[in-house]
Amino acid sequence: MKRISIALVLAAIGLVSAVVACSGAPDPIAPATEITGAPAIVGSDPTPTRSEPADLPARVRYDLAAHLARAELRQGSTLVVDFGTPGAAKYTLGGWRTRIGDDVTEGQVTASAIENVTGFVLAPSDREGPVTLRLRARAVSDGRLTVYVAQQTVGLARLPTDGSYATVEVALGPERFHGGENIVQLRVPSTGAVAGVGSAGLLIDWMRIGAADDPHAGDAPPSPAELLVGEASSRSLVVPDGWSLGYAIEVPEGARLRGRLRGTGNLEVVAVRDGAPETRIGSITAAEGGAEVDLSLGSVAGEIVRLDLRASGGAPRFTTPAIVTLDGAPARPRPHLRNVLVYLTDTLRADKLRPYRADTRVRTPRLDAWVEHASVMVHGHSQENWTKPSVTTLLSGLFPWEHHATTEEAIVPAAVDLASERFLREGFHTGAFIANGFCSDRFGFRQGWSTFRNYIREGLRTQAEFVAHDVLDWLDQRPQEVPFFLYVHTIDPHVPYLPPAAELALYDPDPYTGIVDFNRDRELLERVKSGSITLNERDRAHLEALYDGEITYHDTHFGAIMEGLERRGLADDTIVVFTADHGEEFYDHGSVGHGHSVYEELIHVPLIVRIPGVTDGAQRIDDVVGLVDVLPTIYEALGRPVPDDLSGDSFLPLLLGESSDAPRASVTGFMEGWRALDVGRLKLIQRTERTSMLFDTISDPGETRDLAAERPIALRYARGLLGLVLAGVERATHRREIAAESLHIDPTTREQLEQLGYAGASRAGHAPE
Repeated sequence: MKRISIALVLAAIGLVSAVVACSGAPDPIAPATEITGAPAIVGSDPTPTRSEPADLPARVRYDLAAHLARAELRQGSTLVVDFGTPGAAKYTLGGWRTRIGDDVTEGQVTASAIENVTGFVLAPSDREGPVTLRLRARAVSDGRLTVYVAQQTVGLARLPTDGSYATVEVALGPERFHGGENIVQLRVPSTGAVAGVGSAGLLIDWMRIGAADDPHAGDAPPSPAELLVGEASSRSLVVPDGWSLGYAIEVPEGARLRGRLRGTGNLEVVAVRDGAPETRIGSITAAEGGAEVDLSLGSVAGEIVRLDLRASGGAPRFTTPAIVTLDGAPARPRPHLRNVLVYLTDTLRADKLRPYRADTRVRTPRLDAWVEHASVMVHGHSQENWTKPSVTTLLSGLFPWEHHATTEEAIVPAAVDLASERFLREGFHTGAFIANGFCSDRFGFRQGWSTFRNYIREGLRTQAEFVAHDVLDWLDQRPQEVPFFLYVHTIDPHVPYLPPAAELALYDPDPYTGIVDFNRDRELLERVKSGSITLNERDRAHLEALYDGEITYHDTHFGAIMEGLERRGLADDTIVVFTADHGEEFYDHGSVGHGHSVYEELIHVPLIVRIPGVTDGAQRIDDVVGLVDVLPTIYEALGRPVPDDLSGDSFLPLLLGESSDAPRASVTGFMEGWRALDVGRLKLIQRTERTSMLFDTISDPGETRDLAAERPIALRYARGLLGLVLAGVERATHRREIAAESLHIDPTTREQLEQLGYAGASRAGHAPE
């Protein structure tokens, strides 16, 4: 590649030199060839024969070829980011708040567009400075580029504007760039038009973070088509000589890395860990017929590691590479059921229920009995922290930032296809019984229902006993010859907490004459949140007792509906999903109520599923799932094709004893300023593009210890997955863009909502910046 020097105008700090390289197409990587030779397997647990484990059924936990976008790409010790490819989303938060948008192809260059004059790139490093940041890019209108790290200017350069690409080099000392996470901000003075994209300030081809004397500083990264070859049933990762692919994972107990290594060269497998030396797992030499790879990962079981596949001496092809465990089960037939009941209890946090917390004091005997024939999704999560966006996600299979029903004034857009509309078109009789005023005709929830009742809008009593009575009547009066889709939305644990005296006495039998009285003050909780009312310990105990009493009261009437299904002969042909839209805080993180954070007390919700013929015995599923996954699961359990415009992933395979082909993640949003991700034991909270918090929800279920600074590999794993989910990289959906719609809330609707305690912070229009 021809190179020319360009002088940099240095900032006052005087740190930087820059080199600009003319645009040119990279030489293609030669295809791997096969040679004869005996396979060689060396490592912590070499298995030249598989006499004992070979007879055990393998269960795929991570299909590495199917998830190339999750891999980190390195040349030697240099991290390489190839923009314009799916994997780049790991370094852009999927475009959320980083202003990095559409990809564009120009000749042999694929690039990502910065939509405005400023964009942000996440720039992680395995080493402390000094490092050199190399960026190949072009400007659209004005080539004067300013580079910032941690909001400090580190250098100025000029990019070409004639359509060619150039490389900028920025030397960064340890005071500017540190091991772990860094944010690079790129700014040009103006934008211009780019075909197929619209307005953009600059286009980025690739980024390299490595040593100043990197001998491969100008090398372009191999394309995804060069790294992944073959058909789906026999896909191969091709790791070029001197390069590595790194997959982060929480290693399951009993995990093994399996596949076959063909072609030329050697593949070394190394586990890179936070706060510990690298662990060499094994070394395999490729062979013409394929060297068998079967390496134990037992030395790092239970840890979160980056598993590096490092090639040398050639470009070996790793065919059908997968992390497996030897606990597979025979395939089970898919069910073909008839009816669906989705039962949502508003404001019910998971850890109040015995299936989620064995030592809870809250009594729910009918739910406990029903769970004996259901599957508990141990790590079920909502996609928002208040009702309207959460329920819209449940009923649409879309994320909140896709359906846009996320503010008080927002309505469900007409372009959003609710489950009621889908099933009505497919011949179902549909019914909805909803006790929350935000999920009403006024806000777009009337779409597609044969029967629709909103207790708030109709001025009816909202307690569960009245809802249950109406639901059972509906089951009797519906057309018996057609299947049904029924949505029941009770609201008892929502403020105002007003349980019957008998249920309250279970949790607070002593006399109470304090300030916590929802009969007197429906907006009490909002006054507590705002700080205008302070509760003492006795008040707090009474407040939570009221909530617990509501849960126990509600349990009776949930049981009545489940028993009603049995008596009518419907239970064995009806899918039942029991869940909640969000939880409720009781000073877990210094506040009360909901609608203000993305901690687990608000987004960890019960998600329990009964599918006759599948969940006939109590079952616990540890994989992370979300409400966005419920609708595709229902479709698959009905034996119907899952619509290709849904954003969630069916978890029916998990109920059938199978596994996902990669660790599952659940993403939650709070308006525009927060995103959270749960994957395995990790919980990431991302505050705009700048601030990350990381928690281990197994060792620290209260989310009190932020691990972001001390666990860079784990942080990068979670934040990379967040970017991939937000960018929609791993779901092949076909959906048009949906425009947000809103309305003015009339006085009558406002009064109805305020009777439910909706005021102030719980209905905030946007997240604070």
